[in-house]
Amino acid sequence: MRERGLKPFGLFDFTPVGLAILAAGILFMVTAGRKLLPRREVGPVTSESSHLSQVYQLHERLFSLRIPPQSGLDGISLGESRLGTALGIQVVAILRRGRRRLAPEPATLLEGGDVLLVEGRRADLRDLMKVRDLKLQKTTAGQLPRPVKGVTGVRLRLPDDSKLLGQSLREIRFRERFSAVVVAIHRGDEYIKDDLARRTLRKDDELLALGARAQLERLRSQNALRLKEVGLSVLRNVWDHLFMIRVPKGSALVGSTVGNSRIGELVGVTVGAIIRGGMTHLGVFADAEIQEGDGLLVSGDADQIVRRLGMGDLDLDPGIGGISIETDDVGLAEAALAPRSSLVGRTLKEVKFRDRFGLQILAVWREGRPLHSGLANLSLRFGDALLLQGPWDRIRNLGLDADLVLFSRAERRPRRTHKAPFALAGLLVMVAMVVSGFQPIHVAAFTAASLVLLFGTLTMEEAYRAIEWRVIFLVAAVLAFGSAMEHTGAALLLANTVTGLAGPWGEYGVLAALVLLTSLMSQGLDGAPAVVLLAPVALNAGAQLGLDPHTVMMSVSLAASAAFMTPFSHKANLLVMGAGGYRTVDYIRVGTPLTVVILILLVLLVPIFSPQGL
Repeated sequence: MRERGLKPFGLFDFTPVGLAILAAGILFMVTAGRKLLPRREVGPVTSESSHLSQVYQLHERLFSLRIPPQSGLDGISLGESRLGTALGIQVVAILRRGRRRLAPEPATLLEGGDVLLVEGRRADLRDLMKVRDLKLQKTTAGQLPRPVKGVTGVRLRLPDDSKLLGQSLREIRFRERFSAVVVAIHRGDEYIKDDLARRTLRKDDELLALGARAQLERLRSQNALRLKEVGLSVLRNVWDHLFMIRVPKGSALVGSTVGNSRIGELVGVTVGAIIRGGMTHLGVFADAEIQEGDGLLVSGDADQIVRRLGMGDLDLDPGIGGISIETDDVGLAEAALAPRSSLVGRTLKEVKFRDRFGLQILAVWREGRPLHSGLANLSLRFGDALLLQGPWDRIRNLGLDADLVLFSRAERRPRRTHKAPFALAGLLVMVAMVVSGFQPIHVAAFTAASLVLLFGTLTMEEAYRAIEWRVIFLVAAVLAFGSAMEHTGAALLLANTVTGLAGPWGEYGVLAALVLLTSLMSQGLDGAPAVVLLAPVALNAGAQLGLDPHTVMMSVSLAASAAFMTPFSHKANLLVMGAGGYRTVDYIRVGTPLTVVILILLVLLVPIFSPQGL
């Protein structure tokens, strides 16, 4: 406006219209808006830890496991045991010789006699108990009975342009899709045999698989795979890593299928064949039934298989109950993803959440309900709230992280109340400088911020993190874009379009069109860039019809803040999404009529409070 020879807005020029919008917004929300809000259970914004456990239904999922003496888990670390991966549980505490250790680290060594307080589903433990009687035997190619006719092996290579790259065998459903069972992955000089279903495929990987010859021959026509070799000889390099797991009489696995037994997931192996009745049945699929006396030919690491089978020694411990999962040093807290967080769209495994923050996630609040299962592979979304357990000092550090917003009030970093007068003084200095006309707003704000820092009200690190750098760079980019629009005539073209369409409706019609265009743009873009982008358009459109530029610019500025229709239009919308249990459709249902009310008020009131009117 100054560049066009116009007087800029003062600090309180927006106050009359702003107060009217505030009153209308409150009135709308306590009447019609309140009825439009969803009726569903919500998570707390700030609450004590006991209430957090209740809301996230944590106590319903807590139970205890006892590690008996001489268990296969004795002497290995919590991370190596893979208890969480195999059973979908979280170990929240370890009780050992009367002492309680909360939020144990992955490097914590387990001992016989330990009692593990875990969060999960008791039903999942039944699957683990099925493997407690299985016995591991080393085997060689010569010891195996002859294979069933028509079954063979293949070596498959992943080309550079394969669509399977970056996915795991489980994600692409390799068995069902290609009718073959992968028993090893040849990567460089290494043959990978364990946890194959979770391995992410890479360029130049070679897959060693078993299956029916007729089905495997069809792989020659697959663009995602290159068939390099056919025949059982492809297994010559993995025989040393093939083992047989014998299913004894009375085993709980008898009668179940390979898929339903979850033996591959629990023990970390791939079942490549079943030895039954003097025959080796290769290329076993998930629907194959396990019978008494079967020998399951599996590939994997011997030590790891023994450890996994040792997990079957775990026993439910009904005598342990009412254990608190908090102490003076360890507790529960709730946090949400910050606006434009780098965690959005990524899984906890990808960001290595435990390693980065030193905290474990017990549940995720999404769309009005808690999620407990499969958290490691859950892609985080806008509005997710996280239930965290860990040391209080690490929880407090979340307040300094730009990706998360800590909701638990009592656990935030202590307030420096003795510095409050300096913060208030900085605010008053800024207001006084602007109101008196001594300095423009940007100089006054910079001066106040400098004073706040000089008096130690904020540290430089806190000040740096508080700045919305992305918005600053976005505004800087849009400034250039807005200038280009004006100099190239694009702004004039848009202005002609607006006046051409809305001109027949008169001055108020053009003003309404500009306000509506600004509000719609701000639903997906921050308010400041939207104003910068539309400023030349609004001024040109107003000039064509002789509208007062101050009236036009104030309408556009305030309309850019009427962004209630999506959770992404403003960071305040995102911050309440998870805590309120809201969904995107809720913002459309409540925010759309509210936006309409605000825009109508702007069109009616701004000309009234503007000295020149329209």
